[in-house]
Amino acid sequence: MKKKNDLIIKNLFSINKKICVVTGASGSIGKEISKLLRLNGAIVIRIDKTGKENLKKNYFKADISDIKKIKEIINQIYKKYKRIDALLNIAGISENKNYLNNIKINLISAYEITKLVTEKMVKKKKGSVVNFTSLNSEMGFKNNPGYVASKGGLKQLTKAFAIDFSNKNVRFNNVGPGYIKTNMTLKSFNDPIKKRERLNRIIMNRFGVPNDLFGIIVYLISDASKYVTGQDFYIDGGFLAKGI
Repeated sequence: MKKKNDLIIKNLFSINKKICVVTGASGSIGKEISKLLRLNGAIVIRIDKTGKENLKKNYFKADISDIKKIKEIINQIYKKYKRIDALLNIAGISENKNYLNNIKINLISAYEITKLVTEKMVKKKKGSVVNFTSLNSEMGFKNNPGYVASKGGLKQLTKAFAIDFSNKNVRFNNVGPGYIKTNMTLKSFNDPIKKRERLNRIIMNRFGVPNDLFGIIVYLISDASKYVTGQDFYIDGGFLAKGI
């Protein structure tokens, strides 16, 4: 006979009815993750600077660097649902000619929206924030110092927040995608030389696709990870693990 405190897998990993805010929701990764969250019962609030706003479908058009607008959106969400269970900071840019813009969007804006959302989470004393970092959080890559610096900073910001909110039952973790087929990596994927260079570093010998990231996201926003915070999860086909 099942007891009240027995762990049932389907319940442990359930994201049904969880209120999830996704930034960068129209990008290659954000769009796919938003769809999969909805298919598995989550209530998804999408934020992106592209497309047409549709409040009935919980789609808000906003640049995440517009903090005033973002604050209005977060307040609207909280007023409607009375809670926010998860924030996925997926929005990001890679501009090798604009160092400061990388920092502004990938780090500062992520910091600002996280502060706004966690103010709501602490009222319920529960929540999960997932920041999307990168292989660049661990490794140096040429010709794009702003992106590398911004993602390295975001990685450490997550750990700082994990400590600061540890007594509020709000958890913070990083997901670092490897080479996933997206609009951002399309140039490398279509260049035969660059493609081969990258595949030679990937143990699984293939580029990832956005839904390869979904398993770790479910884990991090569900009760399955209730004792996990301040951690880095690299979904990269083994890129970081491979030596010479």
